[in-house]
Amino acid sequence: MNKTITTGAVVGFALGAVVFIGYTLASWWVCFGLRSCPAHWFPYAIVFLIGVSIFTIVGATTATILRRLYQLLRVDG
Repeated sequence: MNKTITTGAVVGFALGAVVFIGYTLASWWVCFGLRSCPAHWFPYAIVFLIGVSIFTIVGATTATILRRLYQLLRVDG
């Protein structure tokens, strides 16, 4: 079961990193066209960390639920 949780967490982390790197880069790009931008990179880092953390937790939880459903519903004996 621990391998399933770890795998789900790694997949969730990877997907979260991809999504939130894209979000951060898009926000940074849009910010160049605006007159007022955050003076520092700190807000982008906070959003990135929160988003990746959420994806990691959701990935681990989803993997655990799917593993338990597989064990409950398998019909091969």
